[in-house]
Amino acid sequence: MKKIFSLFSCAALSFFCGAFAEEISSGDYQNEYQEIVIDDPSEISSEKASLTGTSQVPAAKRPKSPDAEKSRAAAEKDKDGEDEKRRETIQFGTESEITSLVQELIAKDDPRYSDELYDLFGNSRSPAAREKILEYFAKFEDPCLEDYAVTILNDPYDEKNSTVEQAFRYVAAVKTTDAIPAVVSLLESENESYFLPALTTLGEIGGETEAEYLVDFLERSDLTIPQRQQLMRVLGKLQALKTWESLVEIAQDEGENGFVRAYAAEAIGAMKKAESVEILEKLFESSDPNLRCYVIKGISNFDTDEAKSLVIQGIKDSQYKVRLEAISAAEKMKIAEAVPYLIYRAKNDGEKQVKNKALETLAKLGTGEAESYLLGQLADKKTSDTVKYSVAEILLKHSKSGRAEIANLASDLVNDERRKPFCLTIGKLIAKYPESVFASVCEEYLSSKDSAVCATGLDIYSAGMFPSAESAVRRIAEGTKPSANKKRARKILKMDEND
Repeated sequence: MKKIFSLFSCAALSFFCGAFAEEISSGDYQNEYQEIVIDDPSEISSEKASLTGTSQVPAAKRPKSPDAEKSRAAAEKDKDGEDEKRRETIQFGTESEITSLVQELIAKDDPRYSDELYDLFGNSRSPAAREKILEYFAKFEDPCLEDYAVTILNDPYDEKNSTVEQAFRYVAAVKTTDAIPAVVSLLESENESYFLPALTTLGEIGGETEAEYLVDFLERSDLTIPQRQQLMRVLGKLQALKTWESLVEIAQDEGENGFVRAYAAEAIGAMKKAESVEILEKLFESSDPNLRCYVIKGISNFDTDEAKSLVIQGIKDSQYKVRLEAISAAEKMKIAEAVPYLIYRAKNDGEKQVKNKALETLAKLGTGEAESYLLGQLADKKTSDTVKYSVAEILLKHSKSGRAEIANLASDLVNDERRKPFCLTIGKLIAKYPESVFASVCEEYLSSKDSAVCATGLDIYSAGMFPSAESAVRRIAEGTKPSANKKRARKILKMDEND
């Protein structure tokens, strides 16, 4: 009895069906990647079936219910009539209007229009619109278009390259394991343009069986350097322990491409085998800074004294990229012992990126020594305004400490004409984090005779709506002279123009 797999109904695509040609016994099958059509998948071992030709197309399905929290957050940002206008665009818009709208919804993380876009997808004949809608559902990891995407990957040869690429990205995003046979077929295809996207996709949806299959590719002499590099990254993502020895051999091979070795080093670390630590320690002695970077990535998966020691060595590395990676590892591993080294980097590193990353990591680690250093930077008159701003921003974003110190800093700036630019900058930063501790600072800004400082006070008040500062806003709104600040204050307080 032939088994028929339904395809995406709204797209009015044809059905695939097929008969099982012969009994397949494990071990005797000569070409496990040739295209076959399955009569009864249970008659084949699951390992063989998962790596064979044509994928079974999932059943058609409606979109899942939009995430309630994301929907609520998106709705709160709507302007009057905006929701209705979007729905009209979906129903009546041109291709460019629809693609622009869907891109906007993706950027705003707005899942509310899934049903309308799904219906439009089924009716549209615009490849650009369909690709953008597919991207939308990939964004929200909604499997409602799995049947369409798998159908495309089963037979992509007459499709636009952009459509095929989007289908790859979609099945990777929603983890469509049903697509594995089709993806493997395209990996083996003579069309080389499918190799890298198929390989990347397999890294997202595959497992140990697929990893073992990919290891055989390491012996192929026809792969380009970029293909070998991506192959190594995918093997690392799959983290199949059975591939560990092969990857160790590659990581240690000084004749191998540098990035292939680097990705192999990261991969063996990700597998978390205890034996990897000693190997990574030895690899860190390499003169190749890229290899050292990825050794740090690999070693960050271990919580041992040896791993922590290697990360601290990385913070002192002569190459700034290695220092950046080591600082990230110290944050990930919560290495309190790294704090003195991070403080030194924050004070002395010649690379701004490293300084800022060290400051950020100090805030996230939050030890007494780290906090003392950061708060001291806000109070120290010798510290530049640039550094003070960085510290304030990092503390507001990554720590619960420093609010009082930031408020004191802002207060000192309000009447300092020489540092007015910094006063405005700090005020705008506070407006992004309108916590109650900044209510008094808001009042000081609002009371300033400088119109720009006062305007920044309105920014802070608009964000925090501090009850204690309302009288200051009302005083501006009721002023006798017309001004931009007066107009804005009245708008904030919702005062009628004729009041």
